[in-house]
Amino acid sequence: MRALWGALALAACAMPVAAAEDPAIFLDYPLGLEFVSGPVKIEAGVIGDDPVRIVEFQVDGKPVVRFDRPPYRVIVDVGWENVEHEFTAILRTRGGLEVSSSVRTPRLRMDDELKVELMQLYVTASEGERRRLDLEREDFRIVDDGHEQKIVTFERGEVPVTAVLLLDCSLSMKGDRLEAALAGARVFLDEMAELDRASVMLFSDNLQGSTVFSEQAADLEPALSEVIAAGGTSINDHLFLTLQDLERQQGRRAIVLFSDGADVHSVLGMEHVLEKAQRSSSLIYWIYLAEGAGADEVPSYSSSWRDVERNKEEFKLLRRTIRESGGRIQVVQRPEDLAAAFKTIIDELRGQYVLGYYPSHRRNDGGWRNVKVRVREGGVDLRTRNGYTDW
Repeated sequence: MRALWGALALAACAMPVAAAEDPAIFLDYPLGLEFVSGPVKIEAGVIGDDPVRIVEFQVDGKPVVRFDRPPYRVIVDVGWENVEHEFTAILRTRGGLEVSSSVRTPRLRMDDELKVELMQLYVTASEGERRRLDLEREDFRIVDDGHEQKIVTFERGEVPVTAVLLLDCSLSMKGDRLEAALAGARVFLDEMAELDRASVMLFSDNLQGSTVFSEQAADLEPALSEVIAAGGTSINDHLFLTLQDLERQQGRRAIVLFSDGADVHSVLGMEHVLEKAQRSSSLIYWIYLAEGAGADEVPSYSSSWRDVERNKEEFKLLRRTIRESGGRIQVVQRPEDLAAAFKTIIDELRGQYVLGYYPSHRRNDGGWRNVKVRVREGGVDLRTRNGYTDW
């Protein structure tokens, strides 16, 4: 028996012991592959067994922010000059180690070949309260910057949707409001068609949680469980981040924002979000929980960042951003109507027309191009984005 115990002890000593993983930090964004300007998202990930003490971001050698816990994500305005930028993430561990990761983004080359890419418009057609789903390619006309365009692709709702459910979980959403919104989000996910993809982002004055994009509602719905309403609200910052994240996705892109619209903590102003939306092809829908306020009423409140008048301007710019994207505002007065609001939006996405054309007079000069879509038949109302920034 003594010999057996000895053999077991030797065997235990011979078993490999997992080595501690060395700490490392890596930049998820920016990637260093393309020119950046204005507000830029910086995001980093950390691995290793040594606990984090501090994560610091630097831009062009200057510290901009420090974190003591994840998520390691921030928006920084780097200005609009055509220059290189260096982004650095530094990890300092409780064990005294320091590691870093850097990327350098290039200048914009003015001699790059101009490429004319397919422009896609997502068009919602209605007649009164009824959606029109029987229009054909020849019924539509597109005018881009005063020039009529040839429609080269035409589809009726078949293009898959890539959507982000951007849900306000701040303290003002506590109780029935948040529960009804989470139930409505589940309705949206359950109504997704084959090849549709979605993700969930929960926010207050910071990111409360997020998921990867998935085609399976079952992968996303756990993120809607055990959500606690807490903190303030930063719509601008998270709407900007969502628009930026969607740039990497394919297909018809949409954001469904749920909030009462009272932003009190965003660092970014809505003018930055509007500019980002004008460069994007993403539709933005806003399920606006008004609860007693009129659809056109502008709330009056002050915050630590802005006075009453500035907050009114921010609210108006949010409404303008939604409408210019080709989306719309769904005003909801009661929490129990939220599920129907989410259902209405996914149904609308299912019934959109997707018109594609190659702009005939694109100049890639950063100017704004007005776009108008018309139909031959009278009495049909169309909603789509009203233009784009010509980059």
